Amino acid sequence: GYIETTQDVLLIFEGCRRGLLPRICRRLQEKERKMVQSGSVFVFDERESGIKRWTDGLVWSPSRILGNFLIYRELDKRSTGNGKRMSISGVSDSRQRSYSADHGSSSTVAAAGGVMSVDRNRERQLVGSLSDSYKFRKDGLIKKTMSIVVNGVSQHLISYYHPQDVLQNRLRTPSSVPELASLEISPELLVKQNFRIPPMVE
Repeated sequence: GYIETTQDVLLIFEGCRRGLLPRICRRLQEKERKMVQSGSVFVFDERESGIKRWTDGLVWSPSRILGNFLIYRELDKRSTGNGKRMSISGVSDSRQRSYSADHGSSSTVAAAGGVMSVDRNRERQLVGSLSDSYKFRKDGLIKKTMSIVVNGVSQHLISYYHPQDVLQNRLRTPSSVPELASLEISPELLVKQNFRIPPMVE
């Protein structure tokens, strides 16, 4: 699925709290990392899983804040040299192509029945403010994460998607799934200190 809003995250956390959805209980093994693909969502409890830092075997840009989320873009492994992360200081003057350049001018996306023009604000919602500065992998993933503390224990949600899959409505949001959308969010998930922007919960 696609995690679009803070409400989507809360529905997933609530589903896990009630045992309706599974949590990751340990690190992904090498062979399991193929599950990291567009539409994948992973949730883990730090205490239960023993995971302090999520690893997926991919190379990512530094994070950018987008509302209550952190956004990362997948980098081209071949351009990072010896597996080191690229930093801003390591970027050449010839700035790399942005997502827009890689996918047609004005972020035009071919869609069934015609061509759909996507505005810059929508693009930023999908890829954050990371454009032009890094050698992004062509057709690479976006990683979107959020963490909250519940009863003193950190809960983490890690989601992955291709922007094209979102724009062409190939992925469902939790709030569009009746079984999840109808869940009442537990007060313990709504502690205001967990959010840069407090969620609006009906």
